[in-house]
Amino acid sequence: MVAPMTAAMTVALTVALTVALTVALTVALTALAAPAASAEAGPEPWQPYRTTDFVSPAGRSCDYDLDVTAVQDEEEYRVDARHADGSERLVEYRGTLITRFTNLATGESTVRDLSGHAWVELYPDGTMKSFTGAGPFSIGFRDTDTYARGYYRLDGVHVITMDPDGTRHLTVAAGTQENLCRTLG
Repeated sequence: MVAPMTAAMTVALTVALTVALTVALTVALTALAAPAASAEAGPEPWQPYRTTDFVSPAGRSCDYDLDVTAVQDEEEYRVDARHADGSERLVEYRGTLITRFTNLATGESTVRDLSGHAWVELYPDGTMKSFTGAGPFSIGFRDTDTYARGYYRLDGVHVITMDPDGTRHLTVAAGTQENLCRTLG
């Protein structure tokens, strides 16, 4: 006898299928649009990647200055596809990233695991076109974006697209969203 699926099992299966379909679609579209030489070359070797610490100024994502600092960073990246001119088109990221978020007005901080897997699609000029994340990662939204302003830890499967003018859209949201501005506010 097969046990019925619980709500948690249904969500996990839905997330897993969404990740698989998103990755398959991204890879398929990249292969179709890439020049034959790039498609045949396959992904390039993994390289070390280190996140840059920064302060998001008050008013951008939070009402206060938000310090974002890596506590543990063992990430890697590789180029999965290039534009015809040789510039990066699709870049993949993986690895451990533990980050401290600090409200610089109060000193309150929290540490979050951001060790997800991500695929970043770039416009030919090198600016971000889309960000597909599976597992935890963080990203900021501004008043000019189409999602509520805040600095978020997203977990599950999320796709953020960017217009050429920089406007961000959360187009797929399968999982949790924690607004760290509220957590630390």
